[in-house]
Amino acid sequence: MRHAKRRVGERRKRIEPMRRWLIIPLAAVALGAAAQAPARKEASKSENSAVTSIVECMAPGLPEDWKEAVMVMQLEKPGAETGAVQYLVARGSATVPDERFTPCDVRKPALTLLEARKQQTAAQRGWTGARVTIYRDGKFSVKYEYPPKK
Repeated sequence: MRHAKRRVGERRKRIEPMRRWLIIPLAAVALGAAAQAPARKEASKSENSAVTSIVECMAPGLPEDWKEAVMVMQLEKPGAETGAVQYLVARGSATVPDERFTPCDVRKPALTLLEARKQQTAAQRGWTGARVTIYRDGKFSVKYEYPPKK
């Protein structure tokens, strides 16, 4: 019985990614429209490119009934090269993303965002937290948290 379940799951894995990948063109259309840099400025080209790459990696891990998916990243200090990352999804009747999911590679989206940070201005790259949210309709947002000013 266990073997039969595995085979059904394997076939399902081959079919479902096709549906999930449909959000990628939608995300590309929404680039710049919903991305938010600090102080609600429009996202840069490098940030848009980073989010597209992040979406491409998050999509294969999303359940079929997803509504909103979030990558939450926390750094110990501004400029840190490593940190903690979580991938959460809201599905069905859930109103907030609270269920964990696994993207194509747990490190790739975080590393992509850290790489995009190099293209930000000095004032912008001092973030210690980032939240990338994607919605089923293809829109997305990127919000950064900064340490309190002294």
